[in-house]
Amino acid sequence: MNLNFHKSFWETPCNNDKALNELVKRSSDDGYQGTELFLPFFEFDAELTLKIHAQFDLNIITGIATEGDNVQAHLNSMNTQVARAIEFSPVLINSHTGRDIFSLEDNLRLFENALELEQKHKVMITHETHRYRPTFSTFDTEKILKALPELKLNLDISHWMVVHESDLSDQISRLESIFPQVHHIHARVGFEEGPQVTDPQDKIWASHLKNHVNLWQKVIDLAKTRGQKNFTITPEFGPFPYAHLQPNSQQPLTDVWAANNFMQQHLKAMLI
Repeated sequence: MNLNFHKSFWETPCNNDKALNELVKRSSDDGYQGTELFLPFFEFDAELTLKIHAQFDLNIITGIATEGDNVQAHLNSMNTQVARAIEFSPVLINSHTGRDIFSLEDNLRLFENALELEQKHKVMITHETHRYRPTFSTFDTEKILKALPELKLNLDISHWMVVHESDLSDQISRLESIFPQVHHIHARVGFEEGPQVTDPQDKIWASHLKNHVNLWQKVIDLAKTRGQKNFTITPEFGPFPYAHLQPNSQQPLTDVWAANNFMQQHLKAMLI
């Protein structure tokens, strides 16, 4: 299986053509096979973005986030954002879908709509496991998948570490019921009290890093079993408030770009 690593621009936003070109080139130089662009953060021109990526032979993942005060607003938001996302010819669209405060029935309307959009546009849509969203916990995610087993997930397992205040070793059977539906990974290391450790290279977090890698390996093994030839991973250490800062100076404790590069290299070495 080919592991294709995508560079998120979350920690280094770009607001002009020159900055975008520089970030895409830097991503290519650092060994990534593509980028992941969270569209609500940026006003990218699709044609120019595709041209720049083609120059460096990089693929694109587009990210969206449904929003609004009610389910209908989220539906409208999803339709509008997916229409824009496909302009970038993405290998997949990653979606922050729905709300944790909506009923299961209402959130299922959103997920069902996403499945219809997948078929309409012939593109994979993954739904991120994330706080604030209906996939915020293992328990609720399992209920969603039982109702819609064809749904595809982006596993950002760091959020579940916080929600359950656990390394998740107490719910392996539930994870094993969820992992077959994972088609993309956000590779950030979390811990029981937060979604991002200070520095994944620091030995103080060695057991957390190892635990995450072991869980991601289970996902990769299942993807191989279903015959998947390529699997995308986005190292996703982010800026403040995810990143920890020095008191008073407000300087990051860790170079976030370097942390993501470390994750890329570490996972290339560890995942088989």
